Amino acid sequence: MDGVRSFNVKVNGYEYEARYSADTVKGVFLPLLRRLKSLQERLGSRLVVYLAAPPGAGKSTIATVLEMLAKEELGRDVFQAVGLDGFHYRNDYLKTHAIYRDGRPLPLKAIKGAPESFDLEQFYKHLSSLKTMVKMPWPVYDRTIHEPRDKGTWIYADIVLIEGNYLLLDEEYWDDFAKLCDYSIFIRVDEEDVRERLIARKSKGGLAREQAEAHYERCDGPNVRRILEHVCAHDEGYRLVEKDGVSSLVPEEGTEVSHG
Repeated sequence: MDGVRSFNVKVNGYEYEARYSADTVKGVFLPLLRRLKSLQERLGSRLVVYLAAPPGAGKSTIATVLEMLAKEELGRDVFQAVGLDGFHYRNDYLKTHAIYRDGRPLPLKAIKGAPESFDLEQFYKHLSSLKTMVKMPWPVYDRTIHEPRDKGTWIYADIVLIEGNYLLLDEEYWDDFAKLCDYSIFIRVDEEDVRERLIARKSKGGLAREQAEAHYERCDGPNVRRILEHVCAHDEGYRLVEKDGVSSLVPEEGTEVSHG
């Protein structure tokens, strides 16, 4: 189809075709990569970039597509995308710890994926090392065992993009991490646009429809609203728009993109 570019991607163990408008590829993705390369060259060291968005907004797909395009535009070892999900607490920890919500204890295992289910101490250690280590291990979340793997991948590139839900969450503790990147991007969506996608994702993972809907109401839905309502200042912002299976990123009102 004219005006559409397709990418064969593998995200979270699933292979599928990601389709973006040509305007998004030519007018958003490629200029962004060139800006990041320019920033990295001026910085003279590794550039750390955040890509944050609510669950279901396609940030992992965007990160993967940016990595594919970077190999074409910048070279093979310049840009690398990794995720926040490898910093989930292990299930043994989640089963034995809880938070209080509405005056009642709520096991972390029941809200796995919420901000409280991440090991921020380990994330801070790895984030701090990004600026000093040329090559270093980075954990990944293994969806076949539903656990993080400590050395799931290795960081080596000059530009490292970290994608995750809460990287720009404007709440205690998380807001400190927002200050530790060199550049930040936020993708906004409407909750109703991602609700069905998230329920379908859980159903695909083996849950019955009723269980998937209950999980959304208990965990995914509150997380989506929490992120949309509490986002830190960021360098670039976009709104995800989908039509006929094609995704586009539209600049968010009130944010300006630097072309320097």
